[in-house]
Parts: sequence; C-alpha cells; structure tokens
Amino acid sequence: MKRTNTNNVAEYLSMTFILSYFFVHNIFFVLIGITISLYLININYINNLIRPINKRLIIKKLSTESNQNDKLQKSDSSNLNLKKENSTLTLVEEIEELGFIPSINKDNDSNAA
Repeated sequence: MKRTNTNNVAEYLSMTFILSYFFVHNIFFVLIGITISLYLININYINNLIRPINKRLIIKKLSTESNQNDKLQKSDSSNLNLKKENSTLTLVEEIEELGFIPSINKDNDSNAA
C-alpha cells in the first residue's frame, strides 16, 4: 500500500511541475515533470533491465571474493608450513610438548614450576 501512495505522490508531483509553467514560467520545472512522468510510465521496464545486471555484478563480486579468499588461505597454510619447518619451537610449543617451563640454560632441565 505504501508503494501505491508513493506512486500517487510522484504522479501528482510530476503533473504539478508541468503545470507550474503557467505560474513560474520556468522550463526546467516542466523538464523535471516530464522526466518523472517518463520514469513512472517505464518503471517496470527499467527494473527488469536493472535486476539482471545487478545479479551479474553480485555473482562476479562473490566469485572474485571467493577466489581471493581461496588464494589467501592457500598462501597462509603454505606460510605456516614453511614457518614451522624453518623455525625453532616457541616457548608455548615447548611447554605443550614438555609439560613444564624449561629453564634458560639448556643443560639444566629441572622443573621450574
């Protein structure tokens, strides 16, 4: 129901712009009124043209985003593998493996906790 009210207001507005030429003598109001009228006459045709274009754009955008996400995930996983192979264990990993906090001296493996 709100759409009908909006269309009625737009129809009256376009008619008002066109008829305002008799009072204001400004051709721009007439052109604005004609433009609004043409839009209201062809609104269904315009919407039918715009919908497929929007769908294609959304599909292309989603596909490019998913491709970028896949590339990022592949590069992240390969970076993690390289980091784990090339680096020594961090303190957290050592604690997880050993079960206790190691001392600074490698020779002294007494339980610190």
